[in-house]
Amino acid sequence: MPLSKIAFVTIVASFLTSAAYAESSTPANPPAMDAEGRHGMMRGMFTPEERMMLISDMFKATSNMSDDQRHAYRHEQRDRIMAMSEVDRAKFKADLDARWNALPAEQKAEMMAKMEAFRSARGAGGGEK
Repeated sequence: MPLSKIAFVTIVASFLTSAAYAESSTPANPPAMDAEGRHGMMRGMFTPEERMMLISDMFKATSNMSDDQRHAYRHEQRDRIMAMSEVDRAKFKADLDARWNALPAEQKAEMMAKMEAFRSARGAGGGEK
């Protein structure tokens, strides 16, 4: 498998499975658990299309970074998103939606196919519920 695909899979996996906490103590409203028993904060916060745009952005931004730099970048982005106010997050989500809607149909299909292949490889089954 080419290095770029390995990097993409690594970024997708870490982004989809990561959860952030503002403090080290237990949050007042803990995030809901997904079907596999993991915290799915980003999964509940963003639609699948928005997540694909986020992953695409992160993949492009980290293409020339070392593994440590990628890890730090992912955490910085997650912390930035978690620190946003509801208004800022709504604007951010609207931008992601607009960019997704502006993509050509074949590019959307390609991104969705890559995500499905990733899910299948990880044993996560197919599609969102």
